[in-house]
Amino acid sequence: MKTAVLVLAAGSASRFGSLKQLALIDDKPMLQHCIDTANSLFPNAVYTVLGNQSQTIIDSITSTNIIINPQWQCGLGSSIAVGTSYLQDHFDAILILLADQPRIKSHHLKKLIDLFEGQQVACSRYNNRLGVPAIFAKPYFTALKQLTGDSGGKVLLESISPVPKSLAMANATSDIDYPEDLANLV
Repeated sequence: MKTAVLVLAAGSASRFGSLKQLALIDDKPMLQHCIDTANSLFPNAVYTVLGNQSQTIIDSITSTNIIINPQWQCGLGSSIAVGTSYLQDHFDAILILLADQPRIKSHHLKKLIDLFEGQQVACSRYNNRLGVPAIFAKPYFTALKQLTGDSGGKVLLESISPVPKSLAMANATSDIDYPEDLANLV
């Protein structure tokens, strides 16, 4: 199954107060950590959705294909929709990652990929909810393209019946929304 990784990094990071995509962790932008993790499993199949200050971010990252969401202000759902529309004709599955979950490592994603084998959807489970990282097979691309606002993939994951297979992934709870979150991480 031909899989692409869709890294979501289009927002303005208003709660963070600056471009959190470029916040440094071990002298490397947080977004680049996510891209590198994705490339370790899917080289040359990593796509990053950008919007706010996209050129500044592009100049600071490498090893990813860029998709621009011209309506990034509409929220996470619109970035998933734009990315899925871009990838749908070339891939059979999409692994969705958030740029602000730097504790997700390749071994976490490998377990998720193993869980996905033969499934239509496999996702993470944390805080008693389903979420991303998540992998969606082609039959779900239409639903992904209809996402809007800040709902993202969680709403879709929670609407699927039967409930998709999920992997407990406590590291996914550690997203970076505020400068204090980053300080606690490093």
